[in-house]
Parts: sequence; C-alpha cells; structure tokens
Amino acid sequence: PLGSVVRAAHDGVVSFAAPFAGFGNLVIVDHGGLAYSLYGQLGEIGVEQGRVVAKGTPVGTVGPSVDGTPALYFEMRIDAAPVDPLQWLKTPPGSPSP
Repeated sequence: PLGSVVRAAHDGVVSFAAPFAGFGNLVIVDHGGLAYSLYGQLGEIGVEQGRVVAKGTPVGTVGPSVDGTPALYFEMRIDAAPVDPLQWLKTPPGSPSP
C-alpha cells in the first residue's frame, strides 16, 4: 500500500538517494562485491547517501506509479547486470523472519 515502509534487502552503504529520471525517488545500496539493490518509485526517501544500513533498515516508503497506483521498483544487480533477487530475500535457516 501507498506509504508502506521499504526496507534494505541486505547490509550495505547507501550510494545514491535522490530523484532519478525514470525511477522517481531512487535509493541504491552498495552491498560490496559489485552487488547493488535499487529501490525506485519511492514516495519518500528515508536515508542519505553514505549511510551504512543493515538488512531491514527502512530506506523509504512506497510511492505512486505514473497512473497513481502504489508502486515499488526493486532490482538486484551484480556486476552491472540484473539478477533474480530471490536469493537475497530469503531468510537463512534458523534466523527470525523479518
């Protein structure tokens, strides 16, 4: 829903947090090893560039798409190529659920 909290998928450092053409309000988190998560179409940005974030840290809120419906753009990139994000979103066995 519009305004829902968007959380970091993994530990990292915020490398970008500002409006970006085609993505609206965009946050990019650098996870090291050339791995990045992108969070676009945010209603509000909740972090600043350079901030260290842990998995689950709020990075912003769900914003509206161009047609006004709630939207969130999420992407994982490794070596500049998009990858299936499911491995990054899984909770390790024995860990508490987010």
